[in-house]
Amino acid sequence: MRGKKWIGLIVFLAFVGFVGYSIYSSQQEDDIATVRTAEVMEQDITETIVTSGTIEPSETQEIIGQGLVTELNVAVGDTVEEGDTLVTYMDGTAFEADFDGTVTQVNVSEDAADTSAQQGRPSLVIANLNDLNVALQLSRSDASEVAVDQEVILTYNDDEFGGTVSEIDPVATQQQTQTGATSQLGARVTFDSDTSDLIAGFEIDVDIIVDSQDGALVIPVEALNYNENNEPYVFIVNDGITERADIETGIQSEAIIEVVNGVSAGDQVVLSPGADIEDGIEVELEN
Repeated sequence: MRGKKWIGLIVFLAFVGFVGYSIYSSQQEDDIATVRTAEVMEQDITETIVTSGTIEPSETQEIIGQGLVTELNVAVGDTVEEGDTLVTYMDGTAFEADFDGTVTQVNVSEDAADTSAQQGRPSLVIANLNDLNVALQLSRSDASEVAVDQEVILTYNDDEFGGTVSEIDPVATQQQTQTGATSQLGARVTFDSDTSDLIAGFEIDVDIIVDSQDGALVIPVEALNYNENNEPYVFIVNDGITERADIETGIQSEAIIEVVNGVSAGDQVVLSPGADIEDGIEVELEN
């Protein structure tokens, strides 16, 4: 009987050990993190500054007169040619158009005194609506990257237009906002294509191309991590094991970033690694 008891005890212990091992193995499998990865690849990349601007006429003439208006020859919407007489005053002063354009404002009436100046507005305005450009206001960080002659892509509704940075103001000016004053630098973009479908005064989306690289080694921005010194690194997966790789980055687009050093084409980098992802741990790739 004593021998049978020992055999029963051994069988029981073996069973307990098997169950314990199974539970431990299951827990170990549950502890393996599942990660998403992307392949490091060669790809053309373009870095842009995304902003918006206001469509404006390339030329504007504001007339400021005074006295009694004796002759008014134009109305809003009229087209005029260079040299046309626009308005004449009682003292004989007459104002002519400086260029071919369209009358956009008339704030005086014939046989009435011109009080526009007292109200802080011009008497008449003409504009060249056949030649439009875009006025921008750049922040300090954007201004440091923008230069004359850079290529620009402009989007109005669903239509794209080519353009070029043609002017940058020499000094910044202060703009008042709801949160206080901020300094901005004025710039101007000239269209490289037909603008007949555009309307002056409306906003337009502006993408300024500040840098580009053909055949760059790139990774998704989603794979980037930064250490306590704000230095970038990624996790590479080799045979199911993570490896931390410090990297040097280059130019960046909205979704991808150039890697100058630290990875090779074909490497698998972890996307959006959580706090549980560390160097040298086992991971499972998400299907």
